[in-house]
Parts: sequence; structure tokens; C-alpha cells
Amino acid sequence: MGWFKHFILAFLGGFALIHLVHAQDQTGFISIDCGLTANSSYKEATTGLNYISDATFIDTGESKKISTEFKGSYQQQVWSLRSFPQGIRNCYRINITQGTKYLIRATFLYGNYDGQSKLPQFDLHLGPNLWDTVIIKNVSYSVFKELIHVPSLNNLQVCLVNTNLGIPFISAIELRPLNNNAYVTQSGSLALLVRKDVGSIIDRTVR
Repeated sequence: MGWFKHFILAFLGGFALIHLVHAQDQTGFISIDCGLTANSSYKEATTGLNYISDATFIDTGESKKISTEFKGSYQQQVWSLRSFPQGIRNCYRINITQGTKYLIRATFLYGNYDGQSKLPQFDLHLGPNLWDTVIIKNVSYSVFKELIHVPSLNNLQVCLVNTNLGIPFISAIELRPLNNNAYVTQSGSLALLVRKDVGSIIDRTVR
């Protein structure tokens, strides 16, 4: 029964994202391309979403690019990434609207950016709390981590934590404001378990 509950939440979440993207009203959206050149921005060709550089949200890490052989299979926001070879804990600080419910998505595509084909594992934190463990199992597969969260402050921190199993990195961070009446919980945040597009007749990724 617990699995079914999580499935329904993820299923409804998919509909929420479809509505947000197709409406193209990006009010309140925060779409960060990690590793993008400072002061750069662009409109992603497939989704029409506007992405900005992560340079104003963090002052550590190194900007990198995935191998060119993988670019054609992915949207532009994962062509670059920020890796963190120094330090145990590196955090993004993002200003948001306190008390607003957000869907927060972190995306990871290794893409053999360092030419070493060494698949890392590291922890992802939201503020001081463990969000999830990121396990990269394939050079060319992207990993997504999502939370529905109501911040108690006017900013939040997304942190990459080195667990001595490879160099942490991140490709994109996206925040989408949600109706506060959606996904009501007694306490805490909701993490995505699985999302399925049931009954679709088109072979297309919807975000």
C-alpha cells in the first residue's frame, strides 16, 4: 500500500510538471545550469525553459563539460556540470520565497567529463539533512533526485558531500513553485520514488 501511495504521488507530480511546462509561464521558476559560464543564460530548445549560470549561487568547484559524444542525446542543461574535487561539503545557496511549496530537482549526468570513466557515489543534502545518495551507474545515464519541500527560510542550500567514493558533481538544479494545497503532509518533505507516463502514445520526454 505504501508503494502505491508513492506511485500516485509521483504520477500526479508528472501531471503537474506537464502543466507547468506547456503553460510556459515561468513565474517563480529557478532553472540553474551548473557549470555554465558566468553571466550566461539561454532558452533550452526542446522545453523553452530559461536557464542561468550557477556562478552566483556558489563560489567553489570547477566548471566542466561532458564528452561531446553524449551531447546529442541530452538537453542543453546537462552539457556542462560543476565538480567538487576539493572539500568534503560544497553548497549552493539559493534565494526562494519562504513558505512556498517547491518541487526541487537535482540532475546528474557524468558523461565522462573527466575522461576517466570512474563512476562516483556521493551524498546529496538539503541544508544539514541527507536528501539521498547519488549513485552513478553508467557514464551516459542521467540521475534525477526530486523533493517536494516547504522552506522555512528565504533561502535553501543544496549540498554535495564527498563520501570518499569519487568526486561529487551536479549538472542542474531546478525549482518549481507548487500550489500549497497540493501534496499535503503532516510534516517533512516528499521524495520521488518513481514517475510513469501511463498511456502515452508519443515517444517524447515531458518536463
